[in-house]
Amino acid sequence: MAQFTAQITPSPGVAGVKPYSVPRHRAPIDLKLDANEGEAPPEQLFQRLVALGPDIMRRYPSAMELQQALATRLNLDPSQVILTAGADDALDRLCRAVLQPGKRLLLTNPSFEMLTRYAKLAGGEFDEIPWMDGPFPVDAFLERITPETALIAVVTPNNPTGTVAAREVISRLAKAAPHAIILADLAYVEFADEDYTDYCLGFPNVIVTRTFSKAWGLAGLRVGYALGPEEYIGWMRAAGGPYAVSRPSLALSLARLEADQGDSARFIAQIREDRGRLHEMLDSLGIAHTDSQANFAFAQSPQCLWIRDALAGVGISVRAYPGHPTLGNALRITCPGDRHDCDRLLHGIASAVRPEWIAVDVTSPNGADFLLALEENRPQGISRILSIEGDVSALSGRGWVVTGRRDVIEAARKGALIPLGMGDTDLEEFGAARMISNPKDLEALLP
Repeated sequence: MAQFTAQITPSPGVAGVKPYSVPRHRAPIDLKLDANEGEAPPEQLFQRLVALGPDIMRRYPSAMELQQALATRLNLDPSQVILTAGADDALDRLCRAVLQPGKRLLLTNPSFEMLTRYAKLAGGEFDEIPWMDGPFPVDAFLERITPETALIAVVTPNNPTGTVAAREVISRLAKAAPHAIILADLAYVEFADEDYTDYCLGFPNVIVTRTFSKAWGLAGLRVGYALGPEEYIGWMRAAGGPYAVSRPSLALSLARLEADQGDSARFIAQIREDRGRLHEMLDSLGIAHTDSQANFAFAQSPQCLWIRDALAGVGISVRAYPGHPTLGNALRITCPGDRHDCDRLLHGIASAVRPEWIAVDVTSPNGADFLLALEENRPQGISRILSIEGDVSALSGRGWVVTGRRDVIEAARKGALIPLGMGDTDLEEFGAARMISNPKDLEALLP
C-alpha cells in the first residue's frame, strides 16, 4: 500500500454536516410511531410482486405508466409529472435545479429538516422565519423576498408541527415572487381538512410534491412525485439520475393506486380519529400541542424527553429532538391508525405523566433500602408506594416499576407498566425507560 497522507476536503455543502439520523431509545420497540409511516398495504400487493416474476428485477425501469396514471387522476399532461425516489428526491432535485451560490431558499423554522441540507448541497443559502403554531407567517415571508430568493418552501401540513397554511398563502407568495419557484410540499395533505393540489397547480411558478409513503403505506418503496409546469419539471428530470425509482417500486405503487377499494380512505378516517383522541389526552394532561392536520400530534413540554423514554419502556417509539435549538422540548407522535394501538399509546402517555403508584422490587440489590427511602420521601402526586417481590402480575393501572432485574423489566413491559432500572447493570437495552439511583431521580420525572 502506498505510504502517503491524503489531503482531501469535502465540498462546502457537505463540510460540517452530519448524516441524517434519529436519536432513539435503546429499548426493544414493537409499536413504531416515530417516522409517520402509514399502515401496511394489503397482502395482495406483495403477492402481485411475486406474480410479476424475476424479469421485473432485470430490466431498467420506465416510470411512464405510473406517470400517466397520476397525470390522468390530476388532469395533467404526463410531462408535468416526475416520479422520484421518495418526495425527498424531488426536493433535492428542485434545490439543485434552482439554487446556486448567491441564490436563496426561504422557509419556515421548524420545517422538514432535509430542505436546508439540500439547499446547502446545491450551494445555495437559506432564510428561516419562525412558525411553530397559528397561521402561516405570510406577511413576514413577503417582507423577506429579495431578487436573490429563488425558492420559497411551504410545507403544509408542516413537518414536524402539523400546522397548515391557507390556500391564499400560495397565491400571495406566487404573485409576490414571479422570479422564484414556490414549493408546496403536500406530503401529508391526505390527512388535512383540505387538499388544494389543483389550486396550487393553477399558478405558473408553483411546484407540488407528494408521496406514496404516508397515506398509501409504501414508505419502504421510496416513491414520490412532483407536479408543475413542464419546463420546471424538465429541470428536475435533468437534476437527478435517469432511473430514480426501481421497477418493483413503480409496479407496486401503480397496483396500489389502481386497486384501492376505499382502504386508504378508511385509514385516513382512523388517523383523524386517533389524532382527535391524542389531542384530547394532551389537553387533559395540560400538555401544549398544535392543531395538527397531519398523521401525527405535535406536543411541547419540559417532560417530552421523559415521555419518549417512558413510552419506549412499554415498547412504543415516538420522535423527540434532544439538543435541538427550537425543538428540544417537542415530541412528534405518529397516530397509530388502529384503535387498539391508540388505546395502548394513550395509556402509555397517561402512565408517564400521571402515574397512580410506584412499585419497588425489594428482591433487587438495594431494593429494600430504595423502598424505605422512597416511602420517607414520597414524590408529590404519588398516592401509593408498593413493595413487590419480583412479581408484577397483580399490578394494573398507571404505574411505574423500579427494579434491578431484567426479568421484572420484561414482565412490567408486557403488563403496560413503565419499568425503571436501578443498580449497576444498564437495563435500558432490555426495556428500562431510565436508569435511576435514588428517589430524587423519580421526582425529577414527575410534573
